[in-house]
Amino acid sequence: MKYPIYPITFSYVSGIFCGFYFKLPNAVVLSVALLSFIALLFLYILQRNKSFNNKLNLFTILAVFSAFSSLGFLSYSFNNEPVIIDNLNEKEFTIKVTDVLKSNAYSHRMYADLLSQNHQPKVLVTFSNKSTIPKVGTVYKLVGTIKKVPEPRNLYDFNYSEYLRLKNIHYQITSYHEPFKITEEKSFQSIIISGRNYLTAQFSRLGYSEKTQGFIQALLFGIKTNLNDEIQQQFKDFGILHVLAVSGMHVVLLFSTISYILRKLRVSKNAITVILIAFLLIFSLMAGFSGSVVRAALMCLMTIVGTLTERRIHTINLLVGSMLLILLFDPNYLFDVGFQLSYLAVFAIVFCYPVVQHYFTFKNWILNYFGQLVGVSLVAQLCVLPLSIYYFKQIPLLFLIGNIIAIPITSGLLVVWFLQMLLSLVSVEVLALITPILSWISTFCFDVLGSLSDYFSVKTIDFHFGILQTILALLMIFMIFWFFRKKELNKVYIFLSMIVLFQLITLKNIIENKSKEEIVVMSDADNVVILNRLGDRINRVGNANKYTFQSLKNYELHTNSKVATIDSLGNSFVLKDKKWLVIDSLEVYPKQQFDYVVLYQNPKINLDRLMHDVQPKMILLQNGNYQYLVEEYVEYFKERKIPYHDMRNKGSYVVNYSSGNN
Repeated sequence: MKYPIYPITFSYVSGIFCGFYFKLPNAVVLSVALLSFIALLFLYILQRNKSFNNKLNLFTILAVFSAFSSLGFLSYSFNNEPVIIDNLNEKEFTIKVTDVLKSNAYSHRMYADLLSQNHQPKVLVTFSNKSTIPKVGTVYKLVGTIKKVPEPRNLYDFNYSEYLRLKNIHYQITSYHEPFKITEEKSFQSIIISGRNYLTAQFSRLGYSEKTQGFIQALLFGIKTNLNDEIQQQFKDFGILHVLAVSGMHVVLLFSTISYILRKLRVSKNAITVILIAFLLIFSLMAGFSGSVVRAALMCLMTIVGTLTERRIHTINLLVGSMLLILLFDPNYLFDVGFQLSYLAVFAIVFCYPVVQHYFTFKNWILNYFGQLVGVSLVAQLCVLPLSIYYFKQIPLLFLIGNIIAIPITSGLLVVWFLQMLLSLVSVEVLALITPILSWISTFCFDVLGSLSDYFSVKTIDFHFGILQTILALLMIFMIFWFFRKKELNKVYIFLSMIVLFQLITLKNIIENKSKEEIVVMSDADNVVILNRLGDRINRVGNANKYTFQSLKNYELHTNSKVATIDSLGNSFVLKDKKWLVIDSLEVYPKQQFDYVVLYQNPKINLDRLMHDVQPKMILLQNGNYQYLVEEYVEYFKERKIPYHDMRNKGSYVVNYSSGNN
């Protein structure tokens, strides 16, 4: 094999996907891996003696795939062993903060190690924001409740529990009291973060406003805890949030700047190499080892090694090699959205952009800069678009304008702010002289984006792809560029086959949606909201709050349906020949049989009498009810084996009439 890194990485990634979707005994997979590596060694010895042989080469490829896919499966399995906390009734906890998240209006949020458990699992913690902002390494004693991270409240909402599971976080602790601080433990991570905080504190001494400081922290180190919400929304509207997430562009820009300055200062090559390697390591640590940063840092590091060893450097080889190294360290990176978008965008620039580069090349250096910027932005956005639609359910319309405005400005600011931060360690007063200029430039960027955002009423188009549609759309886009790199007739046939398959999948989804009949009781903290869906038409009963309204939009997108009628909520009604009863705080209900009963607005009713008078087949506990009442209801229903659905913990309730199942 000329480039064995390709089949090895492909096999390893396939194994991780298999581990994610399928459950197989680790012992069986380990046996397959050992046998495959033995076979691979045997085939290597055989081929070395007999030179090239097509049949042996085929067996070698199969052995490579079997060995490294098994290795990927085992790596994912060992990194995602289930975490079980037996005593969920515990009220007192000792935690050590490992990562501080952005606080909301009511509480501080963080990831922490649960020290009061033997195996010290990582948990999500929220407590009162009346206390000071927590720091990494701080140990707290707090009183609260612990439970599993809940599933999505409504169908097709963002699965936060799955997101946390891939970080090996399965439980969350909630406290409404101020915690008791025990101590601050020093660790390598806390030292790195303290150093980062010291560096970012320089911008306060340099005279920047809090709003600008939050932007600087996001741009330099990816810290969004202090980022102004208005700025974040502006960048989101233009589809350029990647600018605020420390990415490969930031790493390469700073790497090139440092390298250029050191060469101009005539520093020796060995010293430059040491300084650059130290920069890559320290910057990756300070940026929290995000997927895109690690990818760029590894590629730069591999470039340094290739230069020192006088090896020929291929960018795609570096890309694939860095991916394998990252996934060997942590296979869960594969499911990180930033990781996927970063690699896909870089691959698009390396593989696809050369095909169209001459259309964006000009002799004038200013025109050439913006021409290249437009070309790279268009190609990168086109290639990541299917993945962006799959995850974010939107097509950004203003990304090109945003890139043209934001990237040149933020790139310049990034470099100057980085140098200003370092040099201010020597003299704050001198470096503070350029603060007004840089503040004006950043404010100008915000104002321009804000004005344009107000001018364009439509900034995105809501759209949705399923997983198979996403994969096929990606393959079709890359197939077009592959064809123009080297025109071959068989590529046209493959592309046409993909189009047919894409249309068949879309047609299948349309037919399934047209024939679907279901009732969905949505999880709403304030109201009872029921969707009666018949094909692509929805009759909504009840008013939804703003959070549930967003969930409703997600439901419409995924099911290709629309709300056709809206009815007000009554205490009793009939849907699909089934009787529904809503009991609110008035606790008034007729003495007749109902199929479904919704307990809403904390009704303190006699449950024995309710069961006798109404004889429901299912009780639904609306998630706006007080927690202590819900616990009383649940205990009663469990003792008497009465079917119930707790919407606070289980989310929305679905009655599927297409299959006859709930």
